Amino acid sequence: MLKKTLLLLSLAIVVLLPLNSVLAAFSDVNNTYKPAVDHIVSKGYAQGISETQFGISNEIKRIDAAVMIARVNGFTPDGNYQQAGFTDVPKDRQWAVNALAANGIMNGLSTKTFGSYQSMSREQMAKVIALTYDLKATSMDIPFTDVLSTVKPFVAALLESNITQGKTATEFGSKANITRGEFALFIYRAETAGSLTPPDVISVD
Repeated sequence: MLKKTLLLLSLAIVVLLPLNSVLAAFSDVNNTYKPAVDHIVSKGYAQGISETQFGISNEIKRIDAAVMIARVNGFTPDGNYQQAGFTDVPKDRQWAVNALAANGIMNGLSTKTFGSYQSMSREQMAKVIALTYDLKATSMDIPFTDVLSTVKPFVAALLESNITQGKTATEFGSKANITRGEFALFIYRAETAGSLTPPDVISVD
């Protein structure tokens, strides 16, 4: 009887464990990334690249970022979205790309090419995050010399919201590619905007 009681108690404890405790199973997720990864996985925005790996250090492909951001925006595979006309998008992910393109959140690299398997750059990330979360800057005065005028409003918005900083004091690192871990951080910070303390030093994130 005692064994049965202990077994039932153990099962109850497992059932009552927070979802984030289960999500911590990714062996490549350290304390820096854990809150962000737990957040986006629990929200259903993303999954790991395997049962034990999130792929923290892997550069995020544009198609994977598109699916995550589409889910963040509430778009679903059964939605009716205008065809974007890209020829390099897998059929099972066209819904995400079509939805983002139709809403002006993420465009292709050309009229026919989305660049599905190219890595996402920091400037591309800045635009996608700013548009998704409707972030706007009150000032365009940023210290970076490598930011194009077309991207400047998005970068400025992310800076004001403490979502990211520059690679250095004078460079945003616009063309640098981002990792899956960094993208998770950007989404997490955007969804917890206003609760973050600006870093004391320039961050590479």
